[in-house]
Amino acid sequence: MSTETLTESPHSQRFESHVAFDNIPLGDATAFNPISFTLNVRHAGFQFRRRHRVFMVGFDDNAYSDHALQWLLDELIDDSDEIVCVRVVETQVRLADKAYQEDAKALMESIQAKNTQNRAISLVLEYAVGKLHNTFQHLIKIYQPSMLIVGTKGRSMDGVQGFLVNRNSFSKYCLQYSPVPVVVVRPTAKREKKKAKRAGDPYRQSYTQILGGQKHEADIENSNEYELEPNLTRDEEAHRVAVAVGLPAAYDPTIKPLDITTIVRKSSRQPPKTRAKALSSAAKKSGDYSESEEDEEFEVTSGADLLKKEKLQKMESNEGAALRAETSKGRTGSPDSDEDTPGSGGAKT
Repeated sequence: MSTETLTESPHSQRFESHVAFDNIPLGDATAFNPISFTLNVRHAGFQFRRRHRVFMVGFDDNAYSDHALQWLLDELIDDSDEIVCVRVVETQVRLADKAYQEDAKALMESIQAKNTQNRAISLVLEYAVGKLHNTFQHLIKIYQPSMLIVGTKGRSMDGVQGFLVNRNSFSKYCLQYSPVPVVVVRPTAKREKKKAKRAGDPYRQSYTQILGGQKHEADIENSNEYELEPNLTRDEEAHRVAVAVGLPAAYDPTIKPLDITTIVRKSSRQPPKTRAKALSSAAKKSGDYSESEEDEEFEVTSGADLLKKEKLQKMESNEGAALRAETSKGRTGSPDSDEDTPGSGGAKT
C-alpha cells in the first residue's frame, strides 16, 4: 500500500490491531507483566529496521501531556519507531467493571488521530493500575526505551515556594531518578511568554553590547593565536590526509606518476654507441661502489677486548723471549758438546 493511499484513508484504517493483554483481573504484578491492560496497534506500512527506537511518554487527561505526545510525534518520531504510551490509574479498578477497556480503546483512538504526518510507527498503550512512580520504573525495565518524554505545567519556582509546589511534580522525579534520558516538554504558550519577557527586559544585553564596541581577540587580523587551521591548498590537504591514513600513492595528488613515454623517447634519441658507453660507465660505477663497500667493511670490537688482546700479545712475546734464553744457555753450558767455545786455544790430548 503506497503512502498516498494511506494518507487518503481514514485514521482508523491506517492502523492494524495486534495482540492485547489484560492483566488487571489477576490483581498481581509479575517481573514482566504489570497490572495493566495493554493495547498494541501498528501502522499498515510499519516494518522493523536496524534503527528501530522505542520512546515512552506519560499520557493522561491533562493538556500538557497531550502537548508532549504531539511534540514527540512531530519532532522526534520516525518510521519504524515505537511509542509506548503509559496511562496510570492510581485508584483501584473494580474487577467486574470492564469500563476501563472502553476507556483504553478510546484513548488509543485519540493517540492514533495525533499521527498527522502519517508515520509508519507502532503504538503501545499501557493502561496500568498502581502507584505512578513504581509503575513507570517497572515499565522502563520491561521496554528499555531510548528516551522518556513527559509534560509539565511550566512552573519554575525557587525557594520554599518551589519546594512546596514541585515536591509532587512527576517531571522533576523523572529528571532525578529515571535510568534513561528524559525530555520535559513545556507548553508552547509558556515558552512564548517567557521568551517575550526576556526580549522586553531593558537590562538584558547581547554579547556585542557587553563587548562595548571593541573587537574580540579572535577577530583581530594580526592575531595568530586563535588560528585553528592553516590555509592549505586542496592538494596539500589531500597529501597530509594520505600520509596520516597510509593511503597508496594514487590518492596523493602531490606525487606525480612516472611518464614512461618520455623516458623511452629520450633513450631512443641517443645513438647506440652512446647508450653502450652509458651502460658500461654505469656498470663500472656500480662495480666500484660494490668494491668500495667491501673495502670499507671492518670488524667492530670493544675497548675491553682490545686490552685483552694487547695483554695476550705481551705475555706471548715474554714467554717466547724466556724460551729463547733458556735454549741458548743450554747449548753453551753442556759438557758433551764437541765444539770449542770461541776464543779457547788449547790442544786436544
